[in-house]
Amino acid sequence: MRTPTKRSAIAAAVAAALLAVALGAAPAQAMPEGAIAIFPLIQPQQAAGGAVGRAIGAAAQSVTTSGTNITFGRSYSVSQADLFYIPADETRSEDAYLWAARLDIDGTLDGDLIAWVQHAEIDGVVTQDVNLFAQRITITGEVSDDVRVGCQELVVEGRIRGDLIAGAANIYIREGAVIEGSLLIGAGVIDLDGEVLGNAKIATGVLTMDGTIGGSAEVISDGGITLGDEAVIAGDLHYSGPSEIEFRQGAVRGGISFKRTEHEDTEDFSIPSGAKVVLRIFMLLAAIIAGSIIIALTKDHARRTANTIRTRPMKSLGIGFVAFICAPIVAIIALVLIITIPVSFILMLGFAIAAYVAKFYVAIWLGDLILSRGDSPGRSPIPSMLLGLVILYVVTAIPVAGTLISFLIVFLGIGALLQRRETRLEAAFEAEPSEPEGLPNGFPGAPPAPSGS
Repeated sequence: MRTPTKRSAIAAAVAAALLAVALGAAPAQAMPEGAIAIFPLIQPQQAAGGAVGRAIGAAAQSVTTSGTNITFGRSYSVSQADLFYIPADETRSEDAYLWAARLDIDGTLDGDLIAWVQHAEIDGVVTQDVNLFAQRITITGEVSDDVRVGCQELVVEGRIRGDLIAGAANIYIREGAVIEGSLLIGAGVIDLDGEVLGNAKIATGVLTMDGTIGGSAEVISDGGITLGDEAVIAGDLHYSGPSEIEFRQGAVRGGISFKRTEHEDTEDFSIPSGAKVVLRIFMLLAAIIAGSIIIALTKDHARRTANTIRTRPMKSLGIGFVAFICAPIVAIIALVLIITIPVSFILMLGFAIAAYVAKFYVAIWLGDLILSRGDSPGRSPIPSMLLGLVILYVVTAIPVAGTLISFLIVFLGIGALLQRRETRLEAAFEAEPSEPEGLPNGFPGAPPAPSGS
């Protein structure tokens, strides 16, 4: 079994950290005023959240490769497995980065947890941060630092000593659960029956609360807010919605402010800046899912294509540019000729697919470049792809320059694909080998002498 390099673990750490930051890893109390306004733009309805959760679950479930462990300075575990399990009587001192169908921690993980799984259950203790993408997450044990998750359903029944930052279809914070830090969550349905010691920022379709919030709360809700007989908000409550709500006397001990939200139909439509950020995050998550599946199924092809970019970058750029210009022209000509209309649609579909997958090969090349891995056919290209993909999405978000970089990425990827021998276009860009002429008999490479000479 091949042991991953130190640089591979660093790549996984950097990629996961950037993802956590992109998903709003800053503590809730540090969020700028009005930051919660982006939540209605992603205000998860159950169907949308369920689709994301099922996609994550399907991608994680497809992983069956056994994991490996590496150590440098502190212990790091980089794993791909059906099950990541820590028994109740075991303490594992390491930072865990993994893809798995199921995560089950009954013992103690003394370190950070960054995981992409289908189902996750934390019944034991995690002493550092938890960053999880899963279909369903249940926390009945203790997390000694912050928790950042994206899932279909989140259930919290234990103790979180830091902040909870979550996006899901459904979030249930059960009675007896304690969140010692602050809360920043968005979901279609939220039941808050536990205790939050800090402030809370909540965006939801429906909020039902029978627990306590020790600080102030900001809530955006389309479907209403219900504060039960046991519900207490110790600080102020600022809420937005379609209509004002009468709350039980004593449920809110501070001041109450209300802002009416109205849906206006306008002829001129533009995507707000907050929505662009959220849309880009979802596009990154979709690219990670699609790229992981595609690269896992075509590992050797992906590695060789990325190596083509490494060895022939300018040639790839030039061929990709020519193809980018010529493909639409050929498609239009085929469309005009009527009889070749199906060819036009097939050509444009193939070109669109090639333009989309091009970034995966460029991401592998970029990840390899940062990790100094070079041409390493025996190693999985997925860690390099994850690191490169996150960097590409961050860089292409830069105004103006990001658009230019996006075109360069497409040119490089398509150019490398067209140079692969599987496309049968390699010969069009290679010089024909010359035949040896006038070599003396017996010279290496010379034709055999005629018989009898």
